[in-house]
Amino acid sequence: MKKLLNISTHPGEPEMFNDDWGQAADFLAHWGFDGFELYPVGDYPCRRIPAAIIGGLHLRFFVILAPIWRDDRRRLLEIFGDWQTVEHFYGGRDAAWIAEFYARQLDLAQTLGAPYVVFHPVHCELDYVYNWQFPWQVEETLDLCAEVINAATAASHYDGLILFENLWWPGSFRLDSPWEFEYLLSRVDYPNCGIALDTGHLLNKNPRLTDERQATDYLLACVDQLGSQIDYIHTVHLTKSLSGDYVRQTQRIAEPYADDQTFWQRLDQARRHVGRIDRHDPFGTACVGELFDKIDPDHVVFEFTFNSKDQWEQKIATQKNALQACLWGG
Repeated sequence: MKKLLNISTHPGEPEMFNDDWGQAADFLAHWGFDGFELYPVGDYPCRRIPAAIIGGLHLRFFVILAPIWRDDRRRLLEIFGDWQTVEHFYGGRDAAWIAEFYARQLDLAQTLGAPYVVFHPVHCELDYVYNWQFPWQVEETLDLCAEVINAATAASHYDGLILFENLWWPGSFRLDSPWEFEYLLSRVDYPNCGIALDTGHLLNKNPRLTDERQATDYLLACVDQLGSQIDYIHTVHLTKSLSGDYVRQTQRIAEPYADDQTFWQRLDQARRHVGRIDRHDPFGTACVGELFDKIDPDHVVFEFTFNSKDQWEQKIATQKNALQACLWGG
């Protein structure tokens, strides 16, 4: 099992290593990790990153996917207000742009030798981020995302694994039952697919959890109900999120964007809200190691959010110390 850390090309993260990927490789070695799961964003020249330190690649998450893919121009203008904002958010104005964008990211993964990429089979709109009352069914989301993947892979040379990652929003890929993954596979033409299991996202589904023992028991139960599909779990994003109190409080807010006039103001507030739900904290006790008695993924990613290198290292140290015996064998 290879151990990875997450990193993006958001301004600030490569700069933690003075934009020197040799220093980044030394950081991995110091902490005993094998590589990074890379999230490429912006116009960073990713091809200068050494392939030897890339363990996987996380595809861009266009959270508001349906209206641009379905060419729902009325809904696009309702959400974004004008076409300039649409283009700023997506980088383009139509489904062809989305397919081309993902094809380029898949080709980048091929160039960097990434053995897998991660994709969120999710559609979400800001109107429902607080109340979770999404007015569509999961089948609609999975059909939508299968179409996107089929178009992108048809235009790409990528031949590695495509892993579908669970989130917590109703109406999207949550791993509530084996049926979801079976349905998705039946509609995706690409033959080499699997699951990226995100522990924090599973925990976000259950607002009653309060401690790591409860969290671990819930994770074990979720994995058990997948049955033989556990063999499709190639990567685990290992992170803790116990935010149930916050979720329950904020689901009762009737007008969460009352003071936000523009799309960008609403998006900024929604991002802060989601960050308080999906905390990306480290596990601090060894009990979560029981998860790996049930599954044997190829990769485990310590996936954290951080504002500084020091904070990142504190989180890495906390979770590594808790799981030293389980994952490093000592």
